[in-house]
Amino acid sequence: MIQQNIMKVLKAKQLGLFTTIREDFPHSCYMVFFFKGLTPYIATNKNSQKVEDIKNNPNVHILLGHDGDGLDDNFVEMFARAEVIENAGPEEKVWTEELSRWLEGPEDPNYVLIQMNPVKIGYVEKAGTEPTFIKL
Repeated sequence: MIQQNIMKVLKAKQLGLFTTIREDFPHSCYMVFFFKGLTPYIATNKNSQKVEDIKNNPNVHILLGHDGDGLDDNFVEMFARAEVIENAGPEEKVWTEELSRWLEGPEDPNYVLIQMNPVKIGYVEKAGTEPTFIKL
């Protein structure tokens, strides 16, 4: 049941908060996530600061689902270890026009994927309730 609830949020919400560790402190930014099962991916420029952050510390945190429409939105938080994939094959690459702000296209030599390998995923039904976690 918990995994089904998590999957519903992941399918419905692609925009979320992505947090890396930078100079010993959390650093967050909004990203568009793509999922293969429970594994999230983001596309980014290999020269971005988040790539450097991951090389220094692969532990990341993701928050998806709550969009500010109400306090009772359900959401998912994920603790993961990230890895940078520099030579992704065409079948792995994701592309949306929004990415054209940072990349020329899916064949841009600066295009990299960041794959997050989940360690622990939590589901929160609504504000004020405790998360239910699954460990992977």
